[in-house]
Amino acid sequence: MLNPVIQIVSAFPTKTFPTKNPEPKDIRFERIKEFLQASNFAPNTQRSYKKELERFIIQVERTWHTVTPRDIAQFKRWLMEEAQNGKGKPLSPSSINQAITAIKSFYHLFQLSGYMDFTATLPTAAVKFEKLGVPLPRNLSQDQMAEIATALSLDWDDPISRRDRALLAVLIHGLRAEDVSALNLENWDGIRLCFKRKKTKEDARVPLRPSSRTAIAEYLDWRRLEQHEVLEPGSPLFLSHDRRNPGKRLGYQGIYHFVRFRLGQAIGVAPDSSDHLTPHRFRHTFASELLALGVDSLLARSLTGQSEKVFG
Repeated sequence: MLNPVIQIVSAFPTKTFPTKNPEPKDIRFERIKEFLQASNFAPNTQRSYKKELERFIIQVERTWHTVTPRDIAQFKRWLMEEAQNGKGKPLSPSSINQAITAIKSFYHLFQLSGYMDFTATLPTAAVKFEKLGVPLPRNLSQDQMAEIATALSLDWDDPISRRDRALLAVLIHGLRAEDVSALNLENWDGIRLCFKRKKTKEDARVPLRPSSRTAIAEYLDWRRLEQHEVLEPGSPLFLSHDRRNPGKRLGYQGIYHFVRFRLGQAIGVAPDSSDHLTPHRFRHTFASELLALGVDSLLARSLTGQSEKVFG
């Protein structure tokens, strides 16, 4: 026979207390947003890190607090064996390293922000980067630069060629494409470009060589005299000739397309090759020129906006 006391106790439903999850899964995206807002990354880096972090949490299906070193290792294996790029091909070692860098950076700030104990070992501590092959030379040779200049001089009176010669005249001085896109007429005084670098937020003063000044002057004269454009201080320095945005500011993608396709074709580099031409190659070329001329490292960093480790 059942004990009366047991009967009384069992008559009341047992109240269960669910284990508290340290962070609901729907907060994971908010943490990514916080990370990007707190970081001083360039817009392109922010977009890249956002994509990598969102891919990580979707693939791992854990909250940030409960991710383990094993999860990181399995995710890296997935990147190496199953993940594909936008063309349906396996990821390159550099793409895999980019994903790992995003996750490592996130957890570093995650801990600094107080979401993890400062004494805790980060789950990313043991993950290693992929080894990269011997990098191809990033600076363009004098012959390649001459071929590019020749290609842009063929259609001298063509409006796009006028713009492109002026655009190249700025790119060869080591500016980032995003800074070139943001330039207005007020940033050009006829001798130098004065602007604030978008990546580092530093003020920059970059004098241009005489031939580059001439290319810009001819482009602006054409806009003022032949296009009858009223040039204001806030007018974009470079305009788009794209059918969708004619006369608007030339954007980053437009600069990238110009370099990858038109300039790449000039030196025989296919736009779909793994080593296609990018605006950043001109930064490397300019930096190499400064080093070859024996320019003081502090002045070289000021002119290019490069970090100290580049000219250390």
